[in-house]
Order: sequence, then C-alpha cells, then structure tokens
Amino acid sequence: LHLTNGLIGLLSVILGFISKAIYRSYAYQNKLSDFGLSDWAPSFFYVLGFSQLMLIKKYRYPWLVILIITAASILYEFMQAGNQMLDAKDIFASALGGLSHSFC
Repeated sequence: LHLTNGLIGLLSVILGFISKAIYRSYAYQNKLSDFGLSDWAPSFFYVLGFSQLMLIKKYRYPWLVILIITAASILYEFMQAGNQMLDAKDIFASALGGLSHSFC
C-alpha cells in the first residue's frame, strides 16, 4: 500500500510539473482550446501527488493530512490572486485533487 502511494504520488507530481512547465507554455503558444486544462491541471496533480506522498507514512488520521494539503493549496490560490480575480478552476482542481485520493 505504501509503495502504491509513493508511485502514484511521484507520478502525479511529475505530471503536475510537466503540465506547468511544458504543456502550459505549449498550449498558450499554439492557442489550444483545451478547456483550461493547461491552467488547472498543475493544481490537481500537485495536490493529488503531495497527498499520496505524505501517505507513505502511516498516520492516525490520513484524511486530516489530505485536508491540510488541500486547504494549503486553496489558500495559496487566494494568496496568489492578490488583487486579481480568483481562478475558480484552480480552486476546484485543488479540491478535486484532494478528494480523488480516495479513488487511488
């Protein structure tokens, strides 16, 4: 079980990095109509990945670890927005990333 958490976590973090560092610029440069995937995918994959990586260690309340990671990601979105509009897709993707841990 811990190996599975580690592999899913590592793969998700790598996908988050690829979607932010490579795919996002590619999608913007080529004006892809990807339904915002290039914007919200990193939030989803990072929350899912870090949640899974944290669950390599056994916790008494694993749901609390997931909740803290998800809340931190959503808080980051609020801080990142500053005076700009919040990106609801990123907030939704972070929440979905936290919830999807139960499907892994």
